[in-house]
Amino acid sequence: METIDQKFMFPRVPVAVIDIGATLEALLVRSMLESLGAVVTLHLPGTPGDFLILVGAGDGVHQHLVICGHGDENGFVFGDFIEEIDTSMLVKGSLPPAVVAAHARLKGKIIVSTCCETGGGDAFVRDGGAALYIGPDGSPEGADAPLFVHCFFHALLARKQPVDLALARARAYDAEAKMFIGHQRAD
Repeated sequence: METIDQKFMFPRVPVAVIDIGATLEALLVRSMLESLGAVVTLHLPGTPGDFLILVGAGDGVHQHLVICGHGDENGFVFGDFIEEIDTSMLVKGSLPPAVVAAHARLKGKIIVSTCCETGGGDAFVRDGGAALYIGPDGSPEGADAPLFVHCFFHALLARKQPVDLALARARAYDAEAKMFIGHQRAD
């Protein structure tokens, strides 16, 4: 379904930025995307359950998503919460891919994660139906993740390159950018 901004004479692509603990990065990414002509919705899920609502929203969330936060060997880092918040799905404070896979409903979406060590894409692509998931298979330095996001979306939105070429262009920027791995849906 098209948003109102996509019907303008000069259409603006809607992008969702999901901030799960890297607020300054999320605000930077939001500004960069807006400078490229995107209309950005900033989501601030306060709990792991809120994040699962977002990734399970299907058509209720934009075609393009950027997840800003932290990651570790267990998944997306959420940390500690008060006793009243359900954290049963977390492993040592992190949301593992298996939990994401059980909730993700992202058919045809393009997702970029800036979170360290979240480069495996099965939860989003194979299980969640995303067209493309990009994440780092290591730990990018603080400035490298937003730079990669900018390079990718610059190629995609400003240069109007196909998604596979946009990914290749962004990964070609430098050695650090190569740690961002893309997983595309086969069909």
